[in-house]
Amino acid sequence: MMPAVAEPGELSAQERQELRRAHERLRSASQELQALIATEPIKNRWAPEPAPPEILQAAKDSYDEAVERVAASQREILGWGTA
Repeated sequence: MMPAVAEPGELSAQERQELRRAHERLRSASQELQALIATEPIKNRWAPEPAPPEILQAAKDSYDEAVERVAASQREILGWGTA
């Protein structure tokens, strides 16, 4: 049986907090990854150094985990993405 899709007004304070934390973690992981791979150089002053592979991989892993946590929270709490 497919879970019902929850309306935002039906969420408990704990469910709202879980969703908020998942989205905050994703936002943070995205910003960390962006800082490593999408930093613009400043002409005649500074050019970004490539991140070491292990640091880049750790940031990517953190981002991937955060994406999955948001998706899982949306499935579990809101009933989104279920077939």
